[in-house]
Amino acid sequence: MKKIMLAVAVSLLVAGCSSASGKTQSAESKKATSTVAVESPTEQTEGADAPDPVIIDEIDCSGEYYSTAEEAWAAEQDVCDATLSGTEMSDTEIKAVQVAYGDEESLDSLAVLYGICAQSGSESWSYLQQAGSKEQLAEVRGALLLCPDHPDKSKVEKLVGSAANRNKLEGEGRVFGNGVYRVGSGIQPGAYYVLDVEGCYWERTDANGETIDNNFISEAKRVQVTIRASDYSFNSESCGQWQPVGS
Repeated sequence: MKKIMLAVAVSLLVAGCSSASGKTQSAESKKATSTVAVESPTEQTEGADAPDPVIIDEIDCSGEYYSTAEEAWAAEQDVCDATLSGTEMSDTEIKAVQVAYGDEESLDSLAVLYGICAQSGSESWSYLQQAGSKEQLAEVRGALLLCPDHPDKSKVEKLVGSAANRNKLEGEGRVFGNGVYRVGSGIQPGAYYVLDVEGCYWERTDANGETIDNNFISEAKRVQVTIRASDYSFNSESCGQWQPVGS
């Protein structure tokens, strides 16, 4: 009797183990079946058009060719033109073009800025000393965004600042060149000066066209004149650009 009961117990134990093993295998089978293959980022982008970033093909500085602005800086070139390829501008390039030309995002405009960026000769920025329109100054500011390490950066920023102030004064009638000006409308009364003149003639006149004061300077480092509110007009010939004293 005891042998029969022992045999039954062993049979039940084997059956339980077999049942548990079956459940485990079934769970693992379900888990494997429910697993979904996820497409990797590499697989998702494979075949898609990759960005085509803008690159500098060459920089032409009066017939001398360079691959980078840094190479042109070393040669101290005055005038350069850049040729670009690609379509995808960087954020910095987009901002540079917007600063220089407004909202325009043109590859040709960007090439102009890279050309300016490559310049570093002694005459590269000479036009900013006596001129420099609002549009020209914006263009230079845009170019400097592309080359923050430009060797002339500090010098150019000072020239741009001076030119911007000069443009402001000119708009107020306090900076002017050669010509005849109506005092109070064309120019403002005050003390003015010019530098490094040769053959300079100036004249202050009244409402009748009579000369109040005048002078001819064959050569001088500096010439100064005071234009009064009671003057009718002021005439300047071959004197250059008059600027207000203290500006």
